[in-house]
Amino acid sequence: MIKRIEDWNYYELLNVERTASREEIWKAYQRALSTYNPDSLATYSLVTEEERILIMERIQEAYRTLRDPAKKKDYDLALLKHSVYVPPKAPFRKSVGKMEIEEVGRKPGFGEKLRRLFGRRKPPAE
Repeated sequence: MIKRIEDWNYYELLNVERTASREEIWKAYQRALSTYNPDSLATYSLVTEEERILIMERIQEAYRTLRDPAKKKDYDLALLKHSVYVPPKAPFRKSVGKMEIEEVGRKPGFGEKLRRLFGRRKPPAE
């Protein structure tokens, strides 16, 4: 399913990472402007004129927000509040005082599996 342009966050719209510098944001903004320029062939017959104007307004709004450190911080906090929870990679258990990582048993390697499968067996008792 393709995301609608209204559902893109500002970083997706400008195609930059959240850690992007002001210079990277500026370059991405310039690329986006040239892509959705009225004379650009990139959008030829893909979007209507009204859609192109709405996209340009959203790009400008994204740039105004991300270039200002205070607005960018507020925007990042708002994104974090609405972000999807990703569970941690390591198994955790809660303790009264702190979070502790449980010990996970070592998985047998490929060599160990082969030794188990084709290892020497004891000769039958006579």
